[in-house]
Parts: sequence; C-alpha cells; structure tokens
Amino acid sequence: MKKVQEAKIKDKNVLVRIDADVPIVNGFIDDDTRLKASIPTLKYLLEGGARATIIGHIGRPKGKEDPNLKIRPIEDKLIEFLGTHNNWQILENLRFNKGEEENDPEFAKQLIVGQDVFIQDAFATCHRAHASTVGVAKLLPSYAGMSVFREVEGLSKILDSPKEGFLIIIGGRKAEDKLPVIENLFDKAESFIIGGVVASTFLAGKGCDLGKSLIEKEVLPDTKKILAKFSQDASKKLLLPKDLLFSRSIEKPIDAQELDIGAADKMADLMGVDIGAETISNYKFEIKNAKTIFWNGNMGVSEVPEFARGTWTIAEAIGNAEAKIYAGGGDTAAFIRKVGLGDNFDFISNAGGATLEYMAGKKLPGLEVLE
Repeated sequence: MKKVQEAKIKDKNVLVRIDADVPIVNGFIDDDTRLKASIPTLKYLLEGGARATIIGHIGRPKGKEDPNLKIRPIEDKLIEFLGTHNNWQILENLRFNKGEEENDPEFAKQLIVGQDVFIQDAFATCHRAHASTVGVAKLLPSYAGMSVFREVEGLSKILDSPKEGFLIIIGGRKAEDKLPVIENLFDKAESFIIGGVVASTFLAGKGCDLGKSLIEKEVLPDTKKILAKFSQDASKKLLLPKDLLFSRSIEKPIDAQELDIGAADKMADLMGVDIGAETISNYKFEIKNAKTIFWNGNMGVSEVPEFARGTWTIAEAIGNAEAKIYAGGGDTAAFIRKVGLGDNFDFISNAGGATLEYMAGKKLPGLEVLE
C-alpha cells in the first residue's frame, strides 16, 4: 500500500477522501473524532505545497439533497482545525449524487477533473466499492493517507497477536457482520466473550428461550455451526451470559429485573437489555487474566443509562487490564471516549463495517486499489 509520503504533491492538485460522516445535532458536530483523524494528512499536504480538494459524505441521503446533511458544518470545523481556508476546498456531500454509491464511472470522472493525485484517508469507507473509494483511485495515482495507514497498521497488530492469552470480546448487534470475525479469529485467539444481541442470538442457537429479546434469526444456523466448533475444541473458551437484565421496554426500565438464563417462565414478556451481575463477574475474571484484548460491540442497550452498567463495567475492566488492549467500531469507540478511557487503549479503530471486514479477513476494495 503506497503512503501519502511517497506522493509528489508540491504544486499539485490533490483529491482527498476523508471520513466526514460525523454526528450533527442542530447544525453542529457532536463528535469530531473522525474529522480529527485526517488533520495530519491535510496539514502535510498543505504544508507540502499542494492544493487540496476534500470530499466526503454524511449520512444516507440516498442520492437526494438533504438540507440536514449539507457539508457546511464539516467545512467550518476544518477551518477551525486547519486555521486557514487557503489552498483547499470541500465539495458537497458525495451521497447527494446517486453515482457515488453506484460507483458510476461518469461521477468518478467528474470528481477527478483538474486533479493530479488521489489520497484515501477514510478507512471507514474502504469496504465499499464507491466512486470516491474505488472509482477515482483507478483514474489517478493513488495513495493511503496517514489515518488509513494508522488503521491498517493497528488492526494488523491485533491479527498478529500471540494466541496465548488472546481474548476477543464481541457484542452489540449485526451478528451477520460479527460472526465472520469470530470464525476468522478462532485459530488466532484463546477466549471469546459475547454480549449484546450477538449473545442473545448465540443463546437462542443453544435452544434458550429469552422471551421477547431481540434475536437475529437469519444467522441462527451460523451460530449453531460456531457453537459446534467450540464444543469440539477444548483449547478454546466461549463465554456466554449466565444471566441478563430484562425489561418490558428497551427505551426505559419497566419491571426491570435480573434473571438467570433458563428462567423462561419469568421472561415471557421481557427483553434482554444488559448482562447480569454473575456474567459481569465472569467476564471481568477472564479480562483480568488476558494478555491481549480486542473489543467490538457493547454489552447491552448502553445508550440508556439504566442499561449501561454491563458495558461500563466491562469497559473499565478492559481499560485497566494489564494487557495489550485494542478496540474497534463506531459505537464502541464512542463509549470508550464517553467514559474517559481512550488514553488507556493501545489502539482504537473509529471505523465500523470496515474494521469488522478487515478483522474477518476479507479484502477491502478501497485498500486493494491502493496496492
């Protein structure tokens, strides 16, 4: 993968793909972490005498202009970070044009008019074969920005970790995206901790009745295959919840109570919203004894304060562990920052789907085109 430092940029027009997909509330950016990641690359280009045209997307406008997803807040924040508006401009939200997600060759050609070099600095988009990730990279000399290189370097270190004491923690939703990570890391790690909807789906695969808990039924056959794989290898450890916090609502605690897995008669009208006390204790013990930890996905509905205890406690245990600790995924990274543990981690990936696909051993089209 060619790095930005190898590109000839002096007096060149450089097209730069950044990750502009940040949360915007009432016209203001709520979390600018992803934007900050590209500032070193942008400063390097501008200080090296380049003229930068910045491109990115916000949200999912599906090819139509949305006044709530305009690029202006991103532009204002970049002016603040860069301290100048000289020698750079930013184009409107790429996804206002349906040609972006369709990887339309004509849209890619429009983006590169007058450009000499392309820099990909949005790792979070590299798993998508879009016009701004693959289309333009095929038309210009293309290089990885500092943020992309940092992500690849960090994730590669995780994959190269020693198997002894290697613990994988998977939670949240979208089991379809996360089961391939477990399968790819099965031979690379010793222990696996499962939480969130992914855990509920595994428990359902074991035949447990969890009332009205969210289960991703479409992947139940895959969870059963993985369960069988663990049962056949005594050297591997799979930790699933022994108890859960249940509620009649996932938005607020109604009749909230902790129940052991298997107490189906008591949870008929309830939904699992967090891991329980016994599970937390078991998970903390495994974390304490790990030598390397990779965490993706929260333990429950952590955006609701009353349902955040499990994720909060596990985050603290990971953050204070005497191990190499890594994390990935947008929600997980946001939670780590929220609880103030970001500095404790050896590496945190801010990407979501791209991180999961990389950890699952899949090829990312936005990276392959840079080779």
